[in-house]
Amino acid sequence: MIRYILFDLDDTLYPTSAGLMHEISARMSEYMIEQVGISPKEVDHVRRDYWARYGTTLRGLYIERHIDAQAFLDYVHDIDLVKYLHPDARLDAMLAALSQQKSIFTNAPADYARRVLRALGVEKYFAEIFDINFIAYESKPTPSAYSKVAAALPVRADECLMIDDTARNLAPAKALGMQTVWLDGNDNPRAAEGSDSADFVIRTIYDVPTVLQ
Repeated sequence: MIRYILFDLDDTLYPTSAGLMHEISARMSEYMIEQVGISPKEVDHVRRDYWARYGTTLRGLYIERHIDAQAFLDYVHDIDLVKYLHPDARLDAMLAALSQQKSIFTNAPADYARRVLRALGVEKYFAEIFDINFIAYESKPTPSAYSKVAAALPVRADECLMIDDTARNLAPAKALGMQTVWLDGNDNPRAAEGSDSADFVIRTIYDVPTVLQ
């Protein structure tokens, strides 16, 4: 029986078409060029390499370039969210109808996550935010990050459902015994890598109740 749901944040609680992650991605590249000194011609290659080997740009920069992780996070998330996100009555109603306890598990910082939830009008539904600082920059899909989150949950792992738009982020959750949901909503081939770790596949966040029936 599912008693707890872990939701990813970006491109999960709101659609990729909102455009927010596009700006965050652009700001990551800007930081790498302006603050780290990586050539503009090399940025895309470095980011793809870090994503493949470390899971996120931040983790690669933190391990290989020894950057100030918090400075990076502050820079890339310094965005006016109202340009991209608005209160979502349908999301509000869906979350209100779910009896399970709910938390956020994100590679973003908690203050940014709260601003996103506030912009969507759904902050009240989430008991806790397991953010990049909680997992000590061991970003998804690093297995140790999931172990830290699982240890903090008030339920067993097999009573938890995890939802993410990046399929490979589900494998460590499944290995711990969680049920997993891939939100296949952005038509990004890279996001589909590892989709065999998904117990369920949905197209929009509003479809979550269908996997709990």
